[in-house]
Amino acid sequence: MDESAFSDYVAARRPQLFRTACLLCGDPHRAEDVVQDALTRLYAAWDRVVRMDNIDGYVRRIIVNAHYSDRRRPWRRERVSEP
Repeated sequence: MDESAFSDYVAARRPQLFRTACLLCGDPHRAEDVVQDALTRLYAAWDRVVRMDNIDGYVRRIIVNAHYSDRRRPWRRERVSEP
């Protein structure tokens, strides 16, 4: 795996990915979590992704899927109640 290419891609595109996630999530803290999750998934698939024509579109799709996955987690549905 070419880690320098991955590092270069992340360094160049991270601000744009974060802005996209902020628009999607509406919260910069959750957006940061979503971007981290998306970059982890991208790293795992980098050998396959680097051969694609539209890497940015693929990563945006990962961000959207990570956001949906984060929203479906059970602790997001829990509400604090008064005793």
